[in-house]
Amino acid sequence: MEKFVINYTNTLPEIETGYKLFQRKYMLKRSIIFTVVYSIAAAIGIDFLVHSIMEGNYGNMPGYILLVIGLGMIFSTWARPYYARKKLMKTLESFGDEKYSAKFEDTRIIIDTEILPEEETETVAVTPNGVMTMDQDMEIPEEQKITHDKTKIELRSNTLDSMETNELFLLFLNRSLIYIFPKRCLDEEQINKIRAYFEDKNI
Repeated sequence: MEKFVINYTNTLPEIETGYKLFQRKYMLKRSIIFTVVYSIAAAIGIDFLVHSIMEGNYGNMPGYILLVIGLGMIFSTWARPYYARKKLMKTLESFGDEKYSAKFEDTRIIIDTEILPEEETETVAVTPNGVMTMDQDMEIPEEQKITHDKTKIELRSNTLDSMETNELFLLFLNRSLIYIFPKRCLDEEQINKIRAYFEDKNI
């Protein structure tokens, strides 16, 4: 398949939408199963308490423990993904806008930021004036060097899945990472190319 490149940005609402879809795809089923299990524990606790109260015993600790644990774990199961998402968005708010490019090749996808050069890496150094790009002929201490690598997603060695919405293309990597390609940054030809690429690679 012919290689092609897209350039795009990600807004905070798009990132949050993508992360919600990521959580729904890979965490919803597990959350439902855990909720059922914890609901059973809470129901057993309620049953213990009801029978104890009917017998005039208000101090059935196992019943209280099961009820509290069951309800607490149900809350935690659903609250944890929500707060994880909010924490991520709070962190991203402090970052500046970045522009990205994605090159779709036959055996891999290469994702890069616009600030990086065409070479595979660039070298920058931490200086009193901040982090600065270094020319190749400049000598700088090894401990000050920072190397930025492009993200290379090898199709054969990774577990990939994709999703398309009205506004986004989503690429899921190994059920742990998500890449978001907004359609607002693409023309109709690029949208069709990405759709055909994912279909051709069974992603």
